[in-house]
Amino acid sequence: MKFIIINGTLKPSSESNTSVICEMVKVGFEKFGHECEIVNMAELNYKNSTEDENDDLRPVIQRMVQPDMAGIIVATPIWWGMFSSHTQALIERLDYIDTWSLDDNHFKPMMGKVFGSIVSGGVDGWQHITGTLYSFASNLSLTTPPLCNIESEAQGRNAILKDSETIGMVKSLVNNMIVWAEAMQKGETAKKGRHKGNVE
Repeated sequence: MKFIIINGTLKPSSESNTSVICEMVKVGFEKFGHECEIVNMAELNYKNSTEDENDDLRPVIQRMVQPDMAGIIVATPIWWGMFSSHTQALIERLDYIDTWSLDDNHFKPMMGKVFGSIVSGGVDGWQHITGTLYSFASNLSLTTPPLCNIESEAQGRNAILKDSETIGMVKSLVNNMIVWAEAMQKGETAKKGRHKGNVE
């Protein structure tokens, strides 16, 4: 199966706590024999918009909605109690998919995929961030398995890699996303699920 992590860090990967956790998750999926791609939004040339734009983010979004993509993870640091501007930009860019699904198409391309979140930071705000991400994921028809949210307070690469709480959360996220994705594929949830939302 394929999984993708969209990393909203504002720092270079080599300096980013969020990137360290993303790498840990990627290694976890690969140990189970699955593919995992990390996309760093700070490295993309993209336009802030709620429309489909012809830029570096378009092919990333196209990969996210492909049938062979089993799961999507959004990773962000905490900035002043909120997620990063790159993460907000991703939400805005995915809005057109939600709009398209309601405009007489009645098809949710994210239906049948699992969702997880990574929040890096040692201050208040992760509950709000996780809740907002989960709400948006649900509206896109993504399914969030239990314990698929990482909130890591550890700072610095060495500390993160040794932090037992972070390691435990990484293991839970990877395991549960795989288990639920496999179950949803077997149950054909993308085919059998209701795609119309509140539209009759």
